[in-house]
Amino acid sequence: MKAKLKTFKLLSISLSLVAVLVACNLPGTPGSPTQTTGQNQVGSEATITLQVNPTLNQIAIVTETDTTPIVIATPIPPNTPVWSVYNYTCELAVGGGTMTMNLAWTDRSNSEEGYKVYRDGQAIATLASNSTSYVDVAYVATGKTLSYSVEAFNKDWQVSTSTITYGCQ
Repeated sequence: MKAKLKTFKLLSISLSLVAVLVACNLPGTPGSPTQTTGQNQVGSEATITLQVNPTLNQIAIVTETDTTPIVIATPIPPNTPVWSVYNYTCELAVGGGTMTMNLAWTDRSNSEEGYKVYRDGQAIATLASNSTSYVDVAYVATGKTLSYSVEAFNKDWQVSTSTITYGCQ
């Protein structure tokens, strides 16, 4: 039981490390394994192999303790989308105006399942993967603003653009 608990802790730490390294987009060679070998408290060797499979958009963590491999696969986080263009127009009326916000971003990922567009922190649209633009039309009261962001997501990860904020004056 202690050996399995130690293996689980080792896997948890390894998975966290992988998540941080991949989220940071550190350079590396996709598909090439990285190995870390260490001594556990009972003296047997433990080997961890991290394998990136760009075709399946997954990272596999293979551990071998006492010759019993354990494989855990997790999706690769999508790269953060980056604003390429955003602009707006307003049709002014008494008390505010109707804002048409044109949003465009660069799709820098191949592991997203889709995109969510947020207005004032609330999801207003879910778009297919590889989407790169969205147009929103909303009323804005005089003196108020609307904030927008776009999030790339997959089963286990979400990454978002910076937030932009505009209003009709």
